[in-house]
Amino acid sequence: MLKTEKQLLQSIKAQTAKGNRDNISRTKAYEQFFRLHPEIQWSFLAGMVSRNAGWNMCDLEGIWFSDLLGLKYRHHLFLTYEEANWRIFQDAYPQLLLYHYSTKYGRPLFHLCHHFFITKFMKNEWYSFWKHGNREKLVTALIINEQNIIEEPVIKKAIIRFSFSIIFPAGLDAF
Repeated sequence: MLKTEKQLLQSIKAQTAKGNRDNISRTKAYEQFFRLHPEIQWSFLAGMVSRNAGWNMCDLEGIWFSDLLGLKYRHHLFLTYEEANWRIFQDAYPQLLLYHYSTKYGRPLFHLCHHFFITKFMKNEWYSFWKHGNREKLVTALIINEQNIIEEPVIKKAIIRFSFSIIFPAGLDAF
């Protein structure tokens, strides 16, 4: 691996960590990326979804939800939003940055995907986009990929956690 590639990997890791501090930083990172690369339509969608998740997270403490849902349930929902958005950003943002640096250096850098645990599926989709420029195919691939990223560790876990809290609202300590 070239020294410049090692430096690039460190830079991408640092930028991803900085952008993944909280929902506001994630939303801003997606929006900034989209301003630089409007051809990557998924980054616009990700910014909108991230912003909407942030609103939903704030709404959990508003007058309506605090009256309708218990504190523990609202906390579970908040953590579910946070974990899903964190995982998606942790996976997607390095992909976006690899694309950014590919455009900057005029050559695809997607051979570096494995350093960020990016799936082979997405690596192939980025190479395809680089070669053919099919925006719709890339958007679809990114949506499918990110759904897979959160399906098992977040969605299924949340369903079990929420079901448990409905069946045993006081928790097992009540027994």
